[in-house]
Amino acid sequence: MVFTEMLKNCDFFSRELPDDNVMEYHYAPRAKELIQIAKDADVLSVFLYTNVPREVIDELPNLKLIITRTVGFDHIDAKYALKKGVEACYIPDYGPHVVAEHTFALLLAVARNVVRADTFVKSGRRFQYEPFLGSEMKDKTIGVIGTGKIGAEVIRIAKGFGMNVVAFDIYQNIPLSEKYGFSYLGLEEVIEQSDYVTLHTPLTPKTHHLINSKSISKMKEDAILINVSRGKLVDTVALKDALDSGHLRGAGLDVLEDEENLSRNPLLMAPNLVITPHCAFFTKEAVWRRYEITLDIIKSFKKGEVKNRIDKEYF
Repeated sequence: MVFTEMLKNCDFFSRELPDDNVMEYHYAPRAKELIQIAKDADVLSVFLYTNVPREVIDELPNLKLIITRTVGFDHIDAKYALKKGVEACYIPDYGPHVVAEHTFALLLAVARNVVRADTFVKSGRRFQYEPFLGSEMKDKTIGVIGTGKIGAEVIRIAKGFGMNVVAFDIYQNIPLSEKYGFSYLGLEEVIEQSDYVTLHTPLTPKTHHLINSKSISKMKEDAILINVSRGKLVDTVALKDALDSGHLRGAGLDVLEDEENLSRNPLLMAPNLVITPHCAFFTKEAVWRRYEITLDIIKSFKKGEVKNRIDKEYF
């Protein structure tokens, strides 16, 4: 069994699976190295930056199970794995409130100019509030794109702020909408009506560049975009243009299209943008929940049960 991108000094799986040969790595190996270290593995557990394309799967003859310790799974060729008889699983729920909380951390940081104001004060300038006119949450409309477990938590928190909610999802959760009193609308309607738009949908061929120049043009002037899902949901160039022109008030991003080549990302020079390094999931509590769920998947698999299989509907 091979586990990549583990916390340092973590021997959790070695302790819990004493009868297995467990190898833990604290980084994301590239394809050639992954093939080498996992050549005899029957279970491969990866995280955000370990890619498992078909070329890797083909070179691992003993592989029976791939687990990504993430909600997203676009870094794994799950369709090909299943075709080769290898099960592919993910972790759909390690605490959706974790990412939802970070969503509002970003939204508040942008709407209330938290980062710019902090930098201003610490740079040695005087205590001055005039440059940092903010925008309130109460009575504003937030558009939630994707109302799965994380989106549902965002809606719950938004209601606590006294916000109006509109939502889009191809699978409408009517009991959820009745519980929190929000309406499902078409994607374009949500984008047009919202003061704040937040993304909580998986990356698939259909959602790639869901937010592009056309959709951004329909957003309200002075709107704020939040993305804590996957970077490729948003067209980088289109977002940069909208921020530069002032069409959007700002954006808060925990994900980018090309996170491994950050120095070349044009968004680094965009105004009114707060970026965090894909850490919305990263709390000490959530880390251990992911480990425990991964362990449960492995133990269940040994008993002939496949938990949290990646659904074919996403292919």
